[in-house]
Amino acid sequence: MFSFRSAVKSDFKAIAMLHAKSWQQNYRGTFSDHFLDNEVLEERLEVWKNRLENPRRNQFINLVEIDKAFVAFICGYVDDHPKYGTLIDNLHVDSKFIGQGIGEKLMSDTAIFLKEKNKVSMYLWVLASNASAIRFYERIGGIAVETVNDFDIGDREITKTRYHWPNLKVIQSLHHN
Repeated sequence: MFSFRSAVKSDFKAIAMLHAKSWQQNYRGTFSDHFLDNEVLEERLEVWKNRLENPRRNQFINLVEIDKAFVAFICGYVDDHPKYGTLIDNLHVDSKFIGQGIGEKLMSDTAIFLKEKNKVSMYLWVLASNASAIRFYERIGGIAVETVNDFDIGDREITKTRYHWPNLKVIQSLHHN
């Protein structure tokens, strides 16, 4: 049985480990092998420790557990962008649990949470090399609005696409029929 809860400070290691593992599994060839094999875990530990110890005012982080084992998380920032709304900065599901509706549930719960705050849209960035994530976001109503090259994560230039949900009703109904 899945359980959902807000992250607490002590969750930073588990979140960082899943985040690093996800990058290692999905971004081989996008980031260097050296970065993925030797640096990503330490870098993600620092990021998540800071996010949980010094959260931004508009930050939310929700976790999914199965029998008290951590399997997924979503992190976002409410009203991060004046045009696109709330940023979904991270959504990662342990590879053993992909395809079980966890990502959809996290996205739909987030859409409902935002609606309760009178927010109407959200967006995220997905790396061009992550074909499975692109298929998932398009399947749940995300609209590709721009593609850019950047150096903001990892150790190489990346190509990423902004996916936007201008109307959260598309996502709200995924698991709440």
